[in-house]
This record gives sequence, C-alpha cells and structure tokens, in this order.
Amino acid sequence: MADPDVVIKYCSLCGFKQHADPIAESIEKELGLSAELREGSWGAFQIVHGQDEVFNRWKTRGLLGRLGFGKTPTPEEIVERLRTRLAESQA
Repeated sequence: MADPDVVIKYCSLCGFKQHADPIAESIEKELGLSAELREGSWGAFQIVHGQDEVFNRWKTRGLLGRLGFGKTPTPEEIVERLRTRLAESQA
C-alpha cells in the first residue's frame, strides 16, 4: 500500500476528528490527493503533505492550541494552502 499524499494527525479527545474528516474529504475531492487520518497526541492537529507541514495547531495556537482552544482551519483554507504549495512545486 502506498503512502498517503497528506496525513492529518488529530486529537480524538479534543474532538478534532470532526474537523479532520471534512478536510480529508475536500483534499481528496478537490485536489485528487490521498489523505489519511491518524490519531495523534493530546491537543494535536497537524497536516503534513509529503515532508512539508501545512498546518500545526501547536505552532499556530501555542499553549492554547495544545489545550484545544482556538480556531481550527476550514477545509477551504487547507485546500488553498495545498494548491499554493503544489503550484510552487510545479513552477
């Protein structure tokens, strides 16, 4: 089985799976990339494309992000970030 194009690590205790599911669906539908969900440590919400980190809640939200507070990215925000990265890599 091939490695997924995008990996989404989420904290299930924080309820982040409800955010991860639609993001993964949008990535697959709009970009044609495979996305895999993986349970992560407490407070985690991280999206990685290949070796590049697209989003990391711990880095963007600091301690509050680790505690589960703050905004989680929308599917549209992540798809746009990935589109930009894909366009830059093809240029």
